Amino acid sequence: MSNKLTEIQKLRISSYTDMAKMIRALKERFGDEVYEIVSKQNGEKALNEWKRIAEDIEDTSIEGLISCLWKPLKQEGWEYEIEKTETGTQMKCTRCGLYDLAKYCGITEEAYYMFCTNDPYITEGFNPNIGLKMTKTLMQGHDCCDHFYYYKK
Repeated sequence: MSNKLTEIQKLRISSYTDMAKMIRALKERFGDEVYEIVSKQNGEKALNEWKRIAEDIEDTSIEGLISCLWKPLKQEGWEYEIEKTETGTQMKCTRCGLYDLAKYCGITEEAYYMFCTNDPYITEGFNPNIGLKMTKTLMQGHDCCDHFYYYKK
């Protein structure tokens, strides 16, 4: 991240770092179950938010999800490729603003549970007929995040 941070970036850093410190302290006291609780709570919030988003738009296809979720992120510096296949749509994200911020703050482990584990909930909320497979994330030290969207049978 650059040395010249905007006020919004400073607020995000402060908020995310405070949340991560709390999660870290709770995990040290109560164990890995804290990560499951954080994932479930944030996931349920994301599920409900994306249900509301889906109600307000006409296109709840995979293309509609990518348009609503991913396209605005390009403007924030995220880098990804989209490949349509016979069985779905493969996303390969090699630059993620949340990862950049988490790495800068030293909170990638906690940020995985704060953000990345929301993705299946987002997909389910947007359209329960769309499935998501993920095997890699930047937050976990991989070279990319690989989101594969497909229609459930």
